[in-house]
Amino acid sequence: FRTSFMSSTTAIAAQLRPLSAFRASARRGCARGVAPTSRRVETIARAEQRTTVAPISVDDDVPFYQVRAMIRPWRLSGVIDALNKYGIRGLTTYAVHGAGVQIGTVERYAGSTFDESNANLVEKVVVEIVVVREQCQEVVDVIVDAAQTGEIGDGKIFLSPVHDIVRIRTGEVGAAAEKMAGGRSDMKAKA
Repeated sequence: FRTSFMSSTTAIAAQLRPLSAFRASARRGCARGVAPTSRRVETIARAEQRTTVAPISVDDDVPFYQVRAMIRPWRLSGVIDALNKYGIRGLTTYAVHGAGVQIGTVERYAGSTFDESNANLVEKVVVEIVVVREQCQEVVDVIVDAAQTGEIGDGKIFLSPVHDIVRIRTGEVGAAAEKMAGGRSDMKAKA
């Protein structure tokens, strides 16, 4: 698949239909399919409307949540860009291998095969973020919008309660420790 990370919507649209399919339908005069440009516009419009199907469930007694998203490796830069635009500055990422619905399938992207040593495990990347309860829904929506392709294997997002945060450098506790300069709360204050 060919992709550009100019925006998450463009990346989603490019990955939903391979460039070779666009060329093939153009050679056929689009007799067996939709014109490539209208298909792309339709795909982009669908991608811009994506969000969670229902509101996420959070407990009012828990001040913070850890958002753990398992996503496709090549979606990582788009997710990080989207989170930065939203104002999320602190996050952790790491590579993992696991099995779900995709078990035993081989993923291919941009000429690379993602099955390394064990064909039963699929490579994913985990993005971890700790946010205040009020930001959970928006952060989940940002990740879904940036990571979703609409195909099996897009990943999952898990929310875990975090009862407190301590910043090691200053000893700050709670919301003061969670807040980052230039982050979401600073962006809201400027608006």
